[in-house]
Amino acid sequence: MAIIERTADIAASVQQVYRASQDYAVRYHWDPFPERIEVVAGAPDSLSIGTRVRVRSKLGMRMLVEFVQVKPPTHAAIVMIDGPWFLAKFAGSWVFEATAANRTAARFRYSIVARPAFARWAIEPLATRYFASVVERRLAGLKTYCERLGDPVPSV
Repeated sequence: MAIIERTADIAASVQQVYRASQDYAVRYHWDPFPERIEVVAGAPDSLSIGTRVRVRSKLGMRMLVEFVQVKPPTHAAIVMIDGPWFLAKFAGSWVFEATAANRTAARFRYSIVARPAFARWAIEPLATRYFASVVERRLAGLKTYCERLGDPVPSV
């Protein structure tokens, strides 16, 4: 199993950062990864444990994930239900911690297990490099979006 973890310091409130990260209406404005995001089980405007989301990346990779933790404004976590041929398991958590009134530490952590098992030694390092790059670009996009936007919605 490989773990990928990256963090970013974002000059925005934890509420704003969480909202931007989980609002699929604005996700395309900052997230360089998805080509398409579709909620297939659960309410699209109110993510909760058990909500299932189908994602297609800009490279054509498809994944069906299910939310296993939703704790606004600090935590969201998913596990892969179905995904690309080279992933046996995938899980991700996005954690947001207020470090000051308008500062948030955002931490994205992914764990992956490659398949087939006999080729894991070769596939997992490649998948790790790919997802590390994805995480870095996603955090950079979220940071830029939130810092440029300001905080138009009052904190809850």
